[in-house]
Amino acid sequence: MKQVKQKKLKSDIEQRLKFLEKIDAFKNVERHTSVKGRKARENDAEHSWHMAMWFLIFKDFFNVKINGEKVLKMILIHDLPEIYAGDMLAYKKGDKQREKEAKSAKKLFSEMPDKLSKEYMKLWNEYEKGKTKEAKIAKSFDKLQPFLQSISTKGVIWRKKKITYDMIDDNKRKHMNHDKNIMAIYENLLKKSEKILRN
Repeated sequence: MKQVKQKKLKSDIEQRLKFLEKIDAFKNVERHTSVKGRKARENDAEHSWHMAMWFLIFKDFFNVKINGEKVLKMILIHDLPEIYAGDMLAYKKGDKQREKEAKSAKKLFSEMPDKLSKEYMKLWNEYEKGKTKEAKIAKSFDKLQPFLQSISTKGVIWRKKKITYDMIDDNKRKHMNHDKNIMAIYENLLKKSEKILRN
């Protein structure tokens, strides 16, 4: 009996280590966002880390009870399927890319031990649907993080991709309406972007 448990434990450890090795490729998924002070663009791992910091810095802004651990999990896994699907500019993302990401999520999370696979797939789907408080908060920061990044790099990517003030507002505002403090952060950044885009 002990030997069976030991074999199962060894197999479980191996599967988790292989998954961690696999997601190291996350650092190589290049985004469209520029990074202040360097030529290379931001990668997915940097984006997710920065989003997590956004949540920690603004966590006390929320009046409603939220599951902070759940928000952080969503933030850390929401883009992992891009290891297979690649990153797509938010303003061009359509149903085909969403389908591609959903297939990639199933493929990637199936490589985890069964219990974790079910949990992470459920969390990823919850984030994608954006109905719960936690998913809405994670989605807000997914839109706010690159917004600040683009402001700090003087809108270099906006000019390169011909992104306008109205395109930004159409893409982001709908993800801020769920919380007045999130909206206040967004309006602050929108004013900053206006100075860059309308000059």
